[in-house]
Amino acid sequence: MKTEALIYVPSDTPEAMAMATRKVAGVPLIIRGVMTLKQSGIKSLSLLIASSQRERIVRFLGRYNDSVLPEIKILEYEEHYGISEELAKKVVENAFERLLLINSNLIFEKELIHLFKETPMPQGGSIRCKAGAHSIPMYEVSSNAIERLHKEVAVRPRSIETAIRIMLEGGDVAIVNKPAEINTFLVTHCRERAVAEKSLAEAIRLRIDGPVARYINKRISLPVSLILSKLWISPNTITAFNIIVGVFSGVFVADGNRYHYILAGAILFQLASIIDGCDGEVAKLTFRATKFGQYADTLCDNLSLGSFITGLIAGYWRQTHSYVAFYIGSILVFTTGVTFFWMIRFLKKNTDSASLVTYDKQYLSKLKEQPKFLMIFIKYGKYLLKKDVFSFMFLCSAIFGVLYWWLFLATLGTSSAAIVLTYLNIAESLKKRTPTVIASEGKNL
Repeated sequence: MKTEALIYVPSDTPEAMAMATRKVAGVPLIIRGVMTLKQSGIKSLSLLIASSQRERIVRFLGRYNDSVLPEIKILEYEEHYGISEELAKKVVENAFERLLLINSNLIFEKELIHLFKETPMPQGGSIRCKAGAHSIPMYEVSSNAIERLHKEVAVRPRSIETAIRIMLEGGDVAIVNKPAEINTFLVTHCRERAVAEKSLAEAIRLRIDGPVARYINKRISLPVSLILSKLWISPNTITAFNIIVGVFSGVFVADGNRYHYILAGAILFQLASIIDGCDGEVAKLTFRATKFGQYADTLCDNLSLGSFITGLIAGYWRQTHSYVAFYIGSILVFTTGVTFFWMIRFLKKNTDSASLVTYDKQYLSKLKEQPKFLMIFIKYGKYLLKKDVFSFMFLCSAIFGVLYWWLFLATLGTSSAAIVLTYLNIAESLKKRTPTVIASEGKNL
């Protein structure tokens, strides 16, 4: 089996060597490297480890389905802390023309691997990565560099650090400068694991759009997600629990008269919005994101929203005994359905994702050639339809005792969204149809 990358366990200190199998956010560091490489498109890799680490690594890999793992070949140090001629020969035989070398204790993101792949390899040389003036223990070497190592260890075994230095010394060197937005963290001591977990959580938080999600919800959900990751709680279990919280939010809001019941419903809905982030965060932190999980998360969002909308309609009716509740409620349900219809239709036709967040990234954020007023409306209006935003608004209005006003405001918002999305889809269909009609008429002529 030819491999595209080699993750090595450092041997310079006993603590650095032991860190490879220590867990960060519930996942051993060396397994983090394996799963990140898989996400970046690497299909086969080797692990260079100590014999004492093999059983623990294999046991943890068994937690994942084979379909989400790359092909893995495990190589063991044949001498304590040393690479012998026979081991170097195996590395040469297994490697492609280019081989990534990655320290097992380095936390990195898949985008960094993409930068390496886009960088031309110097003839017989290597590629190094730097963050400012500091080197990152991730390299890519040519087959010639690996051959140099084979010749050197034929004399006597070398440590992994010396072996890497031998491969990097000959030939030209290309430098990959790590962008600031790509997160990396080298864990060298046990006491740094908490800092590494905070770094992982912060990287997730900073990629979130919207002030409510970034500065309120994620401040609460991410610490909880780190605890759940360490306990190896399934993301689907979190989603199932969140469905219960979301459904009960509508039950309490439906009371209509007692302030503390209505407030409790709004609090539960806000809590459901926060927990809604936990399942995705745990899936990212532990590399357990699945298509089924995305569908379950979308179903959870819809059930929670449906329950709360039903609660609003029932609560307004019990408070006023006016049939306006049912008229407005019918419009709200219909326009919400139309909005979801266009979003789900796009996801099924154009993506492999079942997450509604993808609709914004893949469609709304890429819209062009639309009237300026419409683009401004979409740019700012889409934030009001985000669950974290309107759930927070629901909570604030419940505190002041005016929650049922949202029955009318939400109807206005979903109606606007339904009209805009319907217009965009009709306009897009006409645009695609026009060239076909012209070509057909030209052929007939």
